[in-house]
Amino acid sequence: MEFSDNTCYTVYITHSGGSEMLKLPALPPHMRQASEKQKGQNWFFELLIFFLVFLVASTTSSFIMIPGIVIAILTDSSIMELMTDVSLSTGQFDQIVGAVESSVPVVLSMLFSNAGMIVIVILFCVILQKRKTASMGVVKKKAGIHYLAGLGVGFIQFTAVVLLNILTGSMKLTGISSNFSFVLFLLFALGFVIQGMGEEVLCRGYLLVSVARRNPVSAAIFLNSLVFALLHLSNPGVSLLAVLNLLLDGVFLSLYFLRTGNIWGVGAIHTMWNFAQGNIFGMEVSGMELSCTLFESSIAPDKTFWNGGVFGAEGGISCTIVCVAAILILLLRKKKKEDVTVHENVEIPPHTRNEADMRLR
Repeated sequence: MEFSDNTCYTVYITHSGGSEMLKLPALPPHMRQASEKQKGQNWFFELLIFFLVFLVASTTSSFIMIPGIVIAILTDSSIMELMTDVSLSTGQFDQIVGAVESSVPVVLSMLFSNAGMIVIVILFCVILQKRKTASMGVVKKKAGIHYLAGLGVGFIQFTAVVLLNILTGSMKLTGISSNFSFVLFLLFALGFVIQGMGEEVLCRGYLLVSVARRNPVSAAIFLNSLVFALLHLSNPGVSLLAVLNLLLDGVFLSLYFLRTGNIWGVGAIHTMWNFAQGNIFGMEVSGMELSCTLFESSIAPDKTFWNGGVFGAEGGISCTIVCVAAILILLLRKKKKEDVTVHENVEIPPHTRNEADMRLR
């Protein structure tokens, strides 16, 4: 482990000859404070607790969505006609559910409802786990800079995915969308800001750090990334490749989170990835189709291996290539040590040492 002005915490994994192969970031000091009051559970119990927290957070988010559902029903005459049909069949009921779920008010309310999840998760970590918000990556230092950098990284990443699809003939951009609405565009942008941050607070700020209190950082990275991928299993069009890509994306976001030491960068990356995918390039976002998009695009139905089909780009090999490349860039960087955001006046608890703090040979 090498330190540079207390801003870099790196594990070096070496081969028999002793030369450096890759770097795994360890928990920054302000995140190690998570184990000051509670040392954490083994990984199995951490996962059980996580799913209980997720259940409560999801239930809270569902209540926040109710106004959006009501607005969708009242403003869509076709839904009202189906609901007032006394001979409502199973097929008609499914049609109502599909129309409501895909309506703009419901999609927007679903994005904004992640605010409830953020509140529940932070309250759980602060009140029950006795953690400081800084241990979740909520730090003030350079927050704006890290967020802007994250937006740039997310846009570059997804643009690379789009370029791969265009070069392989699996996708075409056909021009500016005819149904573009600037107001809706801004609403979706704000919605994805909350949605992206919500999932990062849940998986990286909460779960990764909680697991790492007692377990190796490598295990925490894998477990939170696996959970992140499995949470998308109910999405339309999900495939084995989509789950693998989400797992890889989770690994990348975990590494970025640990390298920067804050939640702002990964929240911005997540936000921009989804926003660019759905509202800029007009592709499905993990199986969700959006009505307001800047560009119109089409995918080749015979090249779903590349473009991901109805699940969106996250279900294609183009996403795999970009995610693997992003992970390797973080692991194999040989520039000066990372600019980790360190919370001021931090004392590192002596019992928080784990195997990520040691040089492995």
